Amino acid sequence: MPAPRLALTRTYLAPAAGTAPGGGELPGVADVGTDTTVHTEETHYDTPDLALAAAGVSVRRQTGDGPRGWVLELPGRGPRHHEVRQALGRAVRTAPAALQRLTWAAARGRTLGPVLQLTADARQRDLLDADGLVVARLTTRTVVARPLTPPDSAAQEWAEWQAEVVDGRRDLLDAVAAAWEELGAEESDRTHQVRTVLDDPDEGDDAGQAPGAAGGAGALVLGQLADDVTRLLVQDPLVRIDAPDAVHAMHVATRRLGNVLATSAELFEEAPREHLRAELAWLTSVLAAARDVEVLTDRMLPDLDEEAAGQVAGSGTGDPAVVAEHVRGVLARRHDEAQAAVVAALDTERYRGLVEALEAFVAVPSFAAGARRSVRKALLPLVADAHKQVKEAYRDLDPDGETEDALDRLQRAAARARDAAELLEPARGDAAADYADAVKELLDVLAEHHESVLARALLEELVPTAGAGAFVLGRLHGLEEVRAAVAAHDLEDAWSAASSKKLRRWMR
Repeated sequence: MPAPRLALTRTYLAPAAGTAPGGGELPGVADVGTDTTVHTEETHYDTPDLALAAAGVSVRRQTGDGPRGWVLELPGRGPRHHEVRQALGRAVRTAPAALQRLTWAAARGRTLGPVLQLTADARQRDLLDADGLVVARLTTRTVVARPLTPPDSAAQEWAEWQAEVVDGRRDLLDAVAAAWEELGAEESDRTHQVRTVLDDPDEGDDAGQAPGAAGGAGALVLGQLADDVTRLLVQDPLVRIDAPDAVHAMHVATRRLGNVLATSAELFEEAPREHLRAELAWLTSVLAAARDVEVLTDRMLPDLDEEAAGQVAGSGTGDPAVVAEHVRGVLARRHDEAQAAVVAALDTERYRGLVEALEAFVAVPSFAAGARRSVRKALLPLVADAHKQVKEAYRDLDPDGETEDALDRLQRAAARARDAAELLEPARGDAAADYADAVKELLDVLAEHHESVLARALLEELVPTAGAGAFVLGRLHGLEEVRAAVAAHDLEDAWSAASSKKLRRWMR
């Protein structure tokens, strides 16, 4: 399958007839290309209950004057979205298996069939910089959309303006958006537009709470669990296409789910709760391995590039550029291996069973007797206990040299305390947020030490086969030793701030 493409676009419902305005007055734009006319046809595929549209995901088969083929579009941050393209092939009754696999989280393996026919007549023009290179494309489009069932469904029509920039020119995109908004244009989400054609956009707004969720500490915890299940599922397709930060975001969601279940254990029946915790621990460990490779890549390559940039000719220390390329290759292979392991895990029945169990747990929670108690009576003691676990883990550190196991225990305990405090923010406000922020500072120090340990382990592994480049690796190892020492020095101050009695008054 082709590599995913990250697109940076904004689409607006046109407030008036005519071509989308924009040209030489925009930053970095020196000239405007000639208009071209494009006619496109799209068939959108979804489940019968429009699960993809509800998730902001689009699978469509494109023909016409523009690029032809299958397109999977996944939402990103802000105006960014990810596109995966595949050749047309012969399939028309359902989407290709590869795209259905990528949309499993929304469709749950159900076959994607045609639900909407969309045609568009567009005028496009390119915005050029001083060198004649394309920096953006502005499109004015008239769209006609018709549901495919029932066969006599009425078509809907609208006009839209779209801006797409290249090379991450966010400033240019923002300038175009500001100009259009001044003219009264309203930003549009294409998947939302499609849903309004296919279904009642307000359906489900009055959905009731899960049974037994009303009131008490259980409702607060259940809301956080539901949010994190949603975050996990949103990241599923992005992890599968190796989108930036997707593994990290899914890792955060799975870890927090496990931590919240652990902290609030008294509110739920043991069997379903502990089953989820065990399965979440498995998935978290798979994601952690991939995340460690990402951390090493982000941490080590800039240092190696700096070494290469500062090389003195004839210094006899080995070629830092060659060493950097070698390390880059090692990390790339490990990334590929870790990514393959993550995707393989997401394709297992074990993962699918976990997702089903999480959704069932949130929909029909197995509350224990104390779940209806007030937040103050049920949860504040649990948060205080989470802080006590951090305190005990800190006391277990060896003053003559912290062991990695002890630091790992402290890091896990601090993460649980932070997640517990964030859980209480809706009920306890700034006091809980201030404590969570202080624990985050402690976790940042612990993360710096952990990352230094990972980096030094890799450097030591590479030295025996590095030849003259071992000198470069040794310099980096020394740098990491300094960073670890600084983190160890900062640990006491970070703990003192996080353990302040004044900061913990809200837990009473």
